[in-house]
Amino acid sequence: MNRSANRPIEAEEARSLLRPIETYRHVLLAVSGGADSLAMMLLVARWAKEQGPQGAQLSVATVNHDLRPEAAEEAASVSLMAEELGLSHMVLVWTGEKPSTGLQEAAREARYRLLKAYAEAIGAESILLAHHADDQAETVLMRLSAGSGLSGLAGMASETRWDGMILLRPFLAVSAHRLRATVEAAGWKPLEDPSNRSDRFTRVRVRKARDVLAAEGLDAVRLGRLSMRMRRADHALHTAAKIAHDSYVLPALEGIRFAFGLFNEPDEIVLRVVGQSITSLKDGTSPELLALERIVQVLLHARHQGKSLRRTLGGVVLSLDKEGTLSLTPEGPRGSYFNR
Repeated sequence: MNRSANRPIEAEEARSLLRPIETYRHVLLAVSGGADSLAMMLLVARWAKEQGPQGAQLSVATVNHDLRPEAAEEAASVSLMAEELGLSHMVLVWTGEKPSTGLQEAAREARYRLLKAYAEAIGAESILLAHHADDQAETVLMRLSAGSGLSGLAGMASETRWDGMILLRPFLAVSAHRLRATVEAAGWKPLEDPSNRSDRFTRVRVRKARDVLAAEGLDAVRLGRLSMRMRRADHALHTAAKIAHDSYVLPALEGIRFAFGLFNEPDEIVLRVVGQSITSLKDGTSPELLALERIVQVLLHARHQGKSLRRTLGGVVLSLDKEGTLSLTPEGPRGSYFNR
């Protein structure tokens, strides 16, 4: 590994990375005590000091998942480090029973829920997360192994909206090595979560597989580049699908109707228009991609044959007439998707 890959993040680079924060008055930092989040807290605190009174107000929160006896003490140590930087800190505890399966996914959901609730309580407009380039690489590999489509392979975005809250990830292009070097240069010792080494969890297994792939050239840099290209393509296709939707949508007494011209669009555009329409009719619940692909292929075949067709997906009825008009309507209570 070259020396530059291990150098700490200096002030000028930090200013560039943290520029997205400037548009917010109050930001909540999610700090676990690991090297990545401690580096984030250090860099943001230094940046805020440069900004002076006109800069964003900063708050810090640590989620104690209550899964290990040491968790409370570790959260307390983060509180001391935040205090050293002049930042207010709150420990948020995940209470209640913990699932025996899907623990990491449940913990992640709980963590975001607790952070969002606290951010809203203190008036923070966004939550700052310390996901880095290695996290992005693992996310892309996990989604690839799960059979994700192009949108999934775009990985994590630097700015997203989750349940009405803005999530900021300014370090997606920065390696874990550099974040650790930043913490070590400050003389701080990051906490080490043993779950990050346990083969019980998918992300840990993928991390180990990633090391093997990196030796063949598929490293974090190239996976990050792939995610960026997928995000760019996904955005272009999303825009094209919106244009197609608006071009072919017809007045409807119920649900959504599209003119026959929709089926002259490329298959990917038809897929996205149908998928987005189903999502809008089902309160934001997206259909499973493979099931959506199958039903759109059936629709395309029927359209080319000049046949009518009726199918149901995700609680939405898709009706194609012989002229090629496609109607999507929510399924009635009796034949409801949820009552099958």
